[in-house]
Amino acid sequence: MQIQQAHYFVYIFGTEPRSTVQIGIVGDLQQQIKQQANTVDNDPFKLIYYEHYDLEEVAVARERHIKNATIDSIFSLIESMNPNWLDLSDTLTD
Repeated sequence: MQIQQAHYFVYIFGTEPRSTVQIGIVGDLQQQIKQQANTVDNDPFKLIYYEHYDLEEVAVARERHIKNATIDSIFSLIESMNPNWLDLSDTLTD
């Protein structure tokens, strides 16, 4: 019997560069993206940053670290991976 490895994602959703962001952790990032797409907002959030972890406690610690950072540090983190704040949802693999 093969044991499937768990996946945890720390994610940041946003709408436009250097504006409001949502930071969270989830086991199924693709499902979270679908839920975001179904929001009633006129300008739905898009996936602009994510990190993958195998251990939940490491992902939780990283999420807390990001949430406790200054907003400028969060923007710099996003821009280190995604300088143009593009939607990264199509970069995920099944």
